Amino acid sequence: MKITVSKELLARYPTARFIAVKAIGFSNSKENPGLEKEKRTIESALQKSKLEENSRLEKHKKFHASFGKSYHLEFEMKSIQSGKKLPTRNVLSDILFITEMKHTCIMSGQDIGTVKDMVFDIASGNEALTLIGGKEQKIKKEDIVLRSGPDVLISHLFGPGDSTKITDKTVDALYLFWFAEHISDREIDSIVQDFKRLLSLIQSEKSTIETFEVQEAGSEFIVTPWDVKGNIDYDKLVRQFGTKKIDEPLLKDMKAIAGEDHYFLKRKIFYSHMYLDEILKSHKKGEKFYLYTGRAPSGPVHLGHIIPWLFTKWLQEKFDATLLFQIPDEEKFLFKDNLTLDDTRKWAYENILDIIALGFDPKKTKIFLDTEYAGHMYKHACVVSKKITYSTIKSTFGFESDRNIGEIFYTAMQSVPVLLPSVMEGKKTRVLIPCAIDQDVHFRLTRDVAESLGYYKPATILCRFLPGLQGMGEEGKMSSSAESTAIYTHDDPKIVKNKILKYAFSGGRDTVEEHRKLGGNPEIDVAYQWLTFFEEDDAKLEKIYKDYKSGKLLSGELKMLLVDKINNFLTAHREKKEKAKKEIEKFMLRD
Repeated sequence: MKITVSKELLARYPTARFIAVKAIGFSNSKENPGLEKEKRTIESALQKSKLEENSRLEKHKKFHASFGKSYHLEFEMKSIQSGKKLPTRNVLSDILFITEMKHTCIMSGQDIGTVKDMVFDIASGNEALTLIGGKEQKIKKEDIVLRSGPDVLISHLFGPGDSTKITDKTVDALYLFWFAEHISDREIDSIVQDFKRLLSLIQSEKSTIETFEVQEAGSEFIVTPWDVKGNIDYDKLVRQFGTKKIDEPLLKDMKAIAGEDHYFLKRKIFYSHMYLDEILKSHKKGEKFYLYTGRAPSGPVHLGHIIPWLFTKWLQEKFDATLLFQIPDEEKFLFKDNLTLDDTRKWAYENILDIIALGFDPKKTKIFLDTEYAGHMYKHACVVSKKITYSTIKSTFGFESDRNIGEIFYTAMQSVPVLLPSVMEGKKTRVLIPCAIDQDVHFRLTRDVAESLGYYKPATILCRFLPGLQGMGEEGKMSSSAESTAIYTHDDPKIVKNKILKYAFSGGRDTVEEHRKLGGNPEIDVAYQWLTFFEEDDAKLEKIYKDYKSGKLLSGELKMLLVDKINNFLTAHREKKEKAKKEIEKFMLRD
């Protein structure tokens, strides 16, 4: 199932936003004590409120009035004020009504089993909608509608059609938030988080909740653990994945404990998290935590892989933390057709040399291959897998029925290093996972089951991607399989220079004269973007930015600054990598 927004809609309503929430594996009972309590609270609040002071209500009324329509929610709110109670149908329907009343927002709810690909679109005025109850309603021109093929399923003005109901038998529901008028990110986050809180009241161990923002048709970026493409909106990604931004109080807390800022944090390269605040609170109480990161081997290491590992090393040093470094050598074998387990094992040990070369503490770093450490891991993976349903995996990753069963089981193996610190320490122990944001989805599922198994929910600290040499665009992040996007740790200085000069996307002008006069655009220039990842000196980076933007620094000169920076790093790295060949066993965990 795919949901998009048409270009025509956004041209007519440029501030429109649509948020989707999938609630998978819920038991749809008649009522729930927690929800009934929420209803009484809302009823009491409405009876004491003045509707004319409700700014969201006034916005909706104005929108509807422009079509000669009244806003149905106003009448429902007035009926509550007069003493009527919110209806009780079934819990998955009641949550929708509660949210609409509490936040004065427009929502729709559907049984996922009944829906196909859909698009939010503008009505031509020739469509009809069969309302719940069977009455046919002609749609007004320029109404916002949700279509599936030629059929209108839901209207912004008239509500849901007869084919889009949540019934007593629904277990997998799709909820959509319709924001036709301007609304801030903070308001959206507040509404959606409260809605997810209500869902948690009826959530079982096997239920999952997924949130994402519906994107414009033809311009959607893709971010999964196996595929990253398009121009990524990192703010939208936070909302889509349900993570949190690292705010200033959290940055100050990190600095106070670590004794310094890391430039990855100051520059918002690591910009999002889940439960990082809990890690810091427990650390201040003297409780230890483990770090966990990994590398799924399928080829040589490139600079994009290095970024989270560099930050992980800093965390290890500043927090004196033990690191579990997982090498899931089965992943690429399961998800790619062209790799054998012998291939992935070969690349695993080649990649381990790059990891060791970064300078991790051998006394506090434990590296293991899934296929070699399976004796310790498998029973824990089984425990996790019993808590995660097949429908949850399908919904979370978008899997179809043709996926092999190893792919379905894989997340259970990814979860094991979250549990191992508690096993190793003999008591509940927290885990912090530094990684790129595309990997958080695995740990979202782990968080869903961890507490029921007696463990802490894993914390994550998440980074942006190092763009490919040609920019993000259609090629997405740097890729091991696309040489023109990547610089590998084995590339010699001449290859590095040639790649950067030939492939690095430039923000410079077409001619030197034009560049000197108008300046370059560092925001889109890959050489400058890479320097934000590799140039630690803030003052030097700021000067490069200003000189390039003013035209004083030419595009070729900027690229050469990056060439020197990368070659200096890689020359030293290759020397350390050669020495690492004698140190592998100091780091390895084996059955």
